[in-house]
Amino acid sequence: MRRTIARALPVTLVAAGLGYAGLVATPAGAATSLPVAGVVASTDDGNVAANTLDGDLGTRWSAQGDGSWIRYDLGAATQVGSVRIAWHRGDERTSSFAVQTSTDGTSWTTVVGQRDSSGTTLQPETYDFADRSARYLRVVGYGNTTNDWNSITEARVLGPETAGCAVPADVLNLTNWKLTLPTGPVEDPTTITQPTLAGYQATPWFTTASSCAAVQFRAAVNGVTTSGSGYPRSELREMTGNGATNASWSSTSGTHTMSFEEAFTNLPAGKPHLVGAQIHDASDDVTVFRLEGTNLYVTNGDNAHHKLVTSGYQLGTRYRGKFVVSGGQVKVYYNDVLQTTITRSFSGAYFKAGAYTQANCTNAAPCGDGNYGQTLIYALTVSHS
Repeated sequence: MRRTIARALPVTLVAAGLGYAGLVATPAGAATSLPVAGVVASTDDGNVAANTLDGDLGTRWSAQGDGSWIRYDLGAATQVGSVRIAWHRGDERTSSFAVQTSTDGTSWTTVVGQRDSSGTTLQPETYDFADRSARYLRVVGYGNTTNDWNSITEARVLGPETAGCAVPADVLNLTNWKLTLPTGPVEDPTTITQPTLAGYQATPWFTTASSCAAVQFRAAVNGVTTSGSGYPRSELREMTGNGATNASWSSTSGTHTMSFEEAFTNLPAGKPHLVGAQIHDASDDVTVFRLEGTNLYVTNGDNAHHKLVTSGYQLGTRYRGKFVVSGGQVKVYYNDVLQTTITRSFSGAYFKAGAYTQANCTNAAPCGDGNYGQTLIYALTVSHS
């Protein structure tokens, strides 16, 4: 049971005009991040409330006790519709909280009843509520699954959602990814890293799709390839440090998870083979989701047909996939059902997702931009613990 402590006097930390530093892209629906005029907290341990607005996931506000709160002042009454919160150690534990709004800072309305964070990510999570007018938004903490501390690394208050989206980063959280495209000089394909990736798209290879519900990845058979592959790709590669460093982890240390929702929407003529998601180690792919015609496989190294997931896949069908790596094993799930467990010891590993066409102009025709593999990715999350 989480214990209740006496409320401390509010600690006021006002930074006039202080706004969110843009660490994470606006989610689908293009809700606008609202400027914050000031922030106060009921108490803190030296990790002050203003840390939640500095754009740095390495800093935080922390306060002990059931009911400790942090309050954001928008400066004047405005329409609000959601809040994004990144939790300290959010990939190791769930935090319990509620969200309240007020027009005067005295009378409060609960807009998100007490609930728990996902416990799967360090990145911000969005909590929606019915659009309403408010000057203040308050997050009330009730501890976490480990102790009675409340710790938030970043937060921003969002306005009502509006139709449309501008770039793929409005649909997927691309903070810790980089992109390789099938364009550019021979054996030197276009690579886009952060912070450029946050505002980037390249039609038709990497663009928003399905009314902002997904991101489209396309790779034509005549596309530029990397020096280590004969096949073109429009594909994300996992990074760390807000996109600054290549991710590199081991199958024998920690737990590493990638969950995604995806649809294969086009296969290249001549050789209708396409990879939609994979784990790669320091030298080669470990396992991938690979579609060949209507047969969807999970591979195991060079064994392309290790596990037949379905023999009747229809283009455009959305599915949920997941890789969980721990203790020298890779567990692979399709629509939440375990398909196979692969025992492998490897290092230098990272996740990838997109459209990696397994065809080129030597084995597929016609040879042109109109012959391509394509996927839509609706959701993509990675966690490490």
